[in-house]
Amino acid sequence: MPSHVLFVDLAGLLLAVAGFHLAFRQRLVRRWWDAFQAGREAAPARPPRPEADDPVHYAMIISGMMIFAFGLILLAFTTFYWLLTRHSL
Repeated sequence: MPSHVLFVDLAGLLLAVAGFHLAFRQRLVRRWWDAFQAGREAAPARPPRPEADDPVHYAMIISGMMIFAFGLILLAFTTFYWLLTRHSL
């Protein structure tokens, strides 16, 4: 497999993992973001808030799923295109 296909596959895989975490592992992403903003490793826990009261919850689900789908499509299209056209050269 050529290096450019591997590079695009790696980028698609990273996008898919990031999108999955945004959509389904929101507490972890928020903890990392708080630690990044505070400039230290661990930030104090946020007070629990019902998901219905948090508008960011739904935005993170939507954007995470879009990034996840884009990463999977990028990975699948480049890999399958290479697999289906490599015998024609």
